[in-house]
Amino acid sequence: MLFDLLPKEDRNDLFDREEELNKLKGLEGLYSPITLVLGFRRTGKSSLIKVALKELGLPSIYIDLRRFEEIQYVQYRDFVLRLQHEVNKLIKRFPDLLNALRNIRGVSIMGNQVLFYWKAGKRVSFASLLDSLNDWADDKVIVVLDEAQELIRMRGFNILPILAYSYDNLRKIRFIISGSKMGLLYRFLKIQDPDSPLFGRAMSTIELKPFNQDETREFLKLGFSQFGINFKDYDEVYREIGGIPGWLTYFGFKYVEYRDLDRALSETVNHAIKLIKAEFRNFLLDKLTTRRRYYTIMQAVAKCSTWSEIKRTLQIREGVEISDSRIHNYLRQLMDSSWIVKIDNKYCTPEPLISKAFLKSANNHSTNSGNRDI
Repeated sequence: MLFDLLPKEDRNDLFDREEELNKLKGLEGLYSPITLVLGFRRTGKSSLIKVALKELGLPSIYIDLRRFEEIQYVQYRDFVLRLQHEVNKLIKRFPDLLNALRNIRGVSIMGNQVLFYWKAGKRVSFASLLDSLNDWADDKVIVVLDEAQELIRMRGFNILPILAYSYDNLRKIRFIISGSKMGLLYRFLKIQDPDSPLFGRAMSTIELKPFNQDETREFLKLGFSQFGINFKDYDEVYREIGGIPGWLTYFGFKYVEYRDLDRALSETVNHAIKLIKAEFRNFLLDKLTTRRRYYTIMQAVAKCSTWSEIKRTLQIREGVEISDSRIHNYLRQLMDSSWIVKIDNKYCTPEPLISKAFLKSANNHSTNSGNRDI
């Protein structure tokens, strides 16, 4: 069903992603050592990957790194425990894998499961694990790093040399690396940095874009037809919440529940604003001294603003001069994390619900300056 709120795992539940799915499964994806799956939040990256994995039927390890968004620094222990959990899921599908992992340093066998050590001096080697998977596999093993840009905050471990080692030497290992904070992901991978282990290595790239107005209409039309609902207010939905598949799915789910346009739209907008606010607070975890400036910028770009308008707004709000270099840094941080985009000479939010979240926050600030920003 198109309006199922969980990530999709069946091709029939994906809408208008045939080209991307076939690319991910085909020559440009499966045969590339590393494939990047990019797109704004809630455009369906996880669903696309899960459907591809199901159809391919190959052994896979899916590490969802979104759980690290809420912590300021990621430790090697955090990564290893997620890896351990996913490897044990793979062992349930392929029990013979257990024997292939017995002799890896830092790995203990506990019944029909593995235990990975993460403390210094005895920690499991991710590279050795990939070596063993490569030797064990008859065909290929796919390792998914979902929202991999979160690893930029990992301390005490650099995964890039291991990705480069796998790229060069392990013919049966394929990485799928997804990211919604696209600039941050590229900054993490350092593909254009001559000093980076991944410099010069070609990667297949698949980008998922939001639906346009016609695609939104067709998505909603097909989704409602699965419930026998004759819906007509497509343009109003697109005007209010845009073409992000995740928000459209939530709206469809709520409309099926209530059969009331205003109520379904209101609940969708309120739900989205809560999530957006929480995600922005996570973005600010390591920016505590400049958080108010970031809020001010987001409030300015909620209706699109030029660089000079943003600077003027910041300086008026704070009553001090702010250097051009600082403004550039703030905007780069926001663009890298996909909070804003540049359209011609203006900075805007990439979707209307982000604008609504910060316009609402600006209105709250103007009526009660003592409240926190968002």
